[in-house]
Amino acid sequence: MATRQTAILAISSLVIWPLCNLKSLAALAPVSMVAVAGIVMTCVFMYQRMASGAYAAGGIFFDSIAEKFQPSFDVIGMSKVYSPAMLVLLGMAATAYLAHFSALDFHNNLEENNMKRFGGLVAMAFAGTALINVLFMSFGFLTFGGSSSGLILNNYSTKDIGATFCRLVTVISLIGSYPIFFRGIKSSYLELALKGEEITEKIEKTTGRMIMLGITALSLVIKNPGFVVGFTGAIMGSAIIYIFPPMLYLASTSRRIEAGVLEKTKGVKIERMVSRFII
Repeated sequence: MATRQTAILAISSLVIWPLCNLKSLAALAPVSMVAVAGIVMTCVFMYQRMASGAYAAGGIFFDSIAEKFQPSFDVIGMSKVYSPAMLVLLGMAATAYLAHFSALDFHNNLEENNMKRFGGLVAMAFAGTALINVLFMSFGFLTFGGSSSGLILNNYSTKDIGATFCRLVTVISLIGSYPIFFRGIKSSYLELALKGEEITEKIEKTTGRMIMLGITALSLVIKNPGFVVGFTGAIMGSAIIYIFPPMLYLASTSRRIEAGVLEKTKGVKIERMVSRFII
């Protein structure tokens, strides 16, 4: 426990915090490339371990992992698919697409940032993310079945050099993406809290420190990353997909109706009624 907490504090203060203070996200481009390559290699590694049966009963790594991580098949069956536990998976899946709050930063830091190029890159990124997620879930489940951990790399043996390499690459990926999400959270908070007031460098740094302290404190207490991913996806994913769009529509149509720009037709009334129902 002490080692885990020490590592979190050291990485947060010596690595992540300096990266979060970078003036431009462009400086993270090399880290992002390493992370993307690492994710592809992790996918290949998971397929190889699944195909070779290295973690199946009698496999070379079967006896080197804890019993709770050993493969488990034909025990629960399809009943799990129809249980509330399936909602946890849906929550995790929603997290994969939570990049909306960083869209402006991505656009502004993109070379030749016209909408056609930006749209093409977004489409490729979302398609690639969907494919990678499906492959990870498939290879992980086909290897460990019902024993699959929320963070699938936890299932692999510490004696497996390939798994150790994948964990290292995952750390690099997380560290490289942390500043991107951190900036999005900070910018969104400042826009909501200050509402058009001047944002000085002092305010930015103070806000950044408070957010970093809060996130680090939570990481010292919460040990299950699957819970964090699932909870974030369930709350934020649902809000972004189902709650925020109707709220924006209601606010926008109200302003336009009051200004006389939009006629309150039957169709508009129905849409506004449906939006209220969804909220």
